[in-house]
Amino acid sequence: MSDGCLVSPDEGVLPGITRKTVIELAERMNIEAQLDKLKPRDLRTAQEVFLTSTAGGIVPVRSIDGATVGEGEPGPVTMRLTEMYWDLHKDPAYSTPINYEK
Repeated sequence: MSDGCLVSPDEGVLPGITRKTVIELAERMNIEAQLDKLKPRDLRTAQEVFLTSTAGGIVPVRSIDGATVGEGEPGPVTMRLTEMYWDLHKDPAYSTPINYEK
């Protein structure tokens, strides 16, 4: 998050489902989401930084190259997006339960 806008790299990353879901959730929160080129300086000066992954969902980044990101804790937008993301997993419209019983 930088200046109230969510920015994700426009190249060099997988355009995954989790990333797409987070962009959609940000839009629900009336947060502009952009795909753009990111430089190391952009990450170092961002108020909040997080990664997305299928296995981990939204993973807050607390420091970059030893420098603290924001206050050094997950920021309010990261926390809200994380909550919204995991809430989707409870909604049958967004998840498929798997029965592991034989």
